[in-house]
Amino acid sequence: MHYLIRPGLILALALSSAAIAAQTSPAVGDHGVAIADAPVPRPAVTPCIANLYTDVAFDDHGEATSREAKPREWTYAPPAQCAGSWSKVVLEADFSVTAGRQYDRTVSLWLKGVNLFYGTTQEPAAKVSPRWHVERDVTDYASLFREAGHGQTILNNWIDTTRSGVIHGSARLVFYPATPNSKAASSADLAMGLVGDNDGHPVDVQNGNETLSRIITLPRNVERVALDLIAQSQAVDEQWYMCIDDADMEPTREFSLGPPNAGDPLEQCPGGNFREVSVSIDGQPAGRAPVYPWTYTGGVDPNLWRPTTDIQTLNFTPYRVDLTPFAALLDDGKPHTVAVRVLGAHDFFSLAANLLAWRDHGRDVLTGKLTQNTLATQQNGQQPPVRRNFKQGADGTLHGEVDTLQSSHYVIAGELQTSHGKVVTRIEQQADFANRQGFDHPSKDLYSQRIDMHTQVVDNISIITAAGTVQDMHSLDYPLLIDIRKQVHANGDFTADITMQQGYLSKRQRMEDGRVSFWSTLDNHLISHSNTDFNAGGTGIIGSRDQHGKQSYRFSDSLGSCYARSVETRDQAVVAVESGEGCPNQVNH
Repeated sequence: MHYLIRPGLILALALSSAAIAAQTSPAVGDHGVAIADAPVPRPAVTPCIANLYTDVAFDDHGEATSREAKPREWTYAPPAQCAGSWSKVVLEADFSVTAGRQYDRTVSLWLKGVNLFYGTTQEPAAKVSPRWHVERDVTDYASLFREAGHGQTILNNWIDTTRSGVIHGSARLVFYPATPNSKAASSADLAMGLVGDNDGHPVDVQNGNETLSRIITLPRNVERVALDLIAQSQAVDEQWYMCIDDADMEPTREFSLGPPNAGDPLEQCPGGNFREVSVSIDGQPAGRAPVYPWTYTGGVDPNLWRPTTDIQTLNFTPYRVDLTPFAALLDDGKPHTVAVRVLGAHDFFSLAANLLAWRDHGRDVLTGKLTQNTLATQQNGQQPPVRRNFKQGADGTLHGEVDTLQSSHYVIAGELQTSHGKVVTRIEQQADFANRQGFDHPSKDLYSQRIDMHTQVVDNISIITAAGTVQDMHSLDYPLLIDIRKQVHANGDFTADITMQQGYLSKRQRMEDGRVSFWSTLDNHLISHSNTDFNAGGTGIIGSRDQHGKQSYRFSDSLGSCYARSVETRDQAVVAVESGEGCPNQVNH
């Protein structure tokens, strides 16, 4: 998530020992869900709980591939015993699915049209009924929780005679009162969903031109603006990182793990493999965001994700786009259109986005201007260049390389006259994307494919006032490596030896007048392997073996926080868990 680290937020980034102690560690022998992720840090105060819903069944009968989810509605009421200011608010949810067969399903929670959670579910096994717990820090949305309102959960689960797994879920908001030792958070004064209704739901876009948008009119004293967004790949675009340029479809078709039909899993899909989110205000480009290559528990090969799911699969991390340079424009009292689209989308992406606004409580009207926007002069929506090289042998052998490379840079700046003086905000982003695909067909029945994808984004945000300059740097790195060795048998069935490696690296640094005042590092990596048998055409899995993997999660910061955990699995069970390795006294704190 991308945001400025405000002074009151720095302490909240530290991982409290109370929070870590409350999380249940995976145990050797577990077959359900076993991940290494850290819990949301909590203040050391007694919280109040507002239950949203308890043990609700998502068990609608019908066509299992239906995309028409039936929302489960609920009513939120603020906790009377915690009516004051809050230092932190955490959304917690618990899910389970009965043993048997079921697709991975998308789930999202909404309150008054604002998205509070977005993720997917674990697929069950014949004799395994997974349970899992998710958390999200929603402190910035505190203004939304001051009054009662309507909420709903959308979990698109359908059951029939084949896909019989029933999903159950519960959710609650946990409020931590402000105390002298746990200050009230500087939450946004306004929070609104771009979907623009009081229910809230994901919005599907089928291509790079369709948008999720809303016309908004903000108070005239907004001094900071941000957009939290999630872009979830679906259908043909589900494994968009495996897609390829149309011109390269034919020579690489036999490398596909599935049939070349739209919507089928593990297929070879056209349209190229570059995806990026574009944000605009009144049609003017206002920011860009990378798309994380989430892989769901039915993705590529379900046996890769039992019992450890891929990174963030069950709990997506929103990306925050800072729109503060446009505050002066939005403060004119007129309606403005904020829109989000996915460049390169190809049937299709589901979008959720929330606008957050912080007001200047010392002045009713703020004035200023947008002073620079180099993004506005750049071409928007153009596919990046593709470099290709194929060498075919006389005996039908093939060696090919297809590289998709993109690099971009922009600067957006604006100024505001506020009650505390002139404030200049400058945002600079450098983004680099590379998807390198290699194909080898050395003999009649052997096909090897390697996808090496890297997305790197660095955001530098400077806030300049009469008191000095504060610079916040946020660096994100999304490495993804897929190795597939496909051996075709005489009857048309084939065996695929698959290894996937994925990472999420986040580094933050704050400098005040040239001096580093805070830093943090998060390094989350996973490697998973399976040797799987597919029937002819790749329409089904008929066997699997040699499943093993390892996930590691490590966080540290300049305040002395340290969290480390690794989970190792083999043959769909946990075989080793390590916690606190490398932390002082080998303890998470």
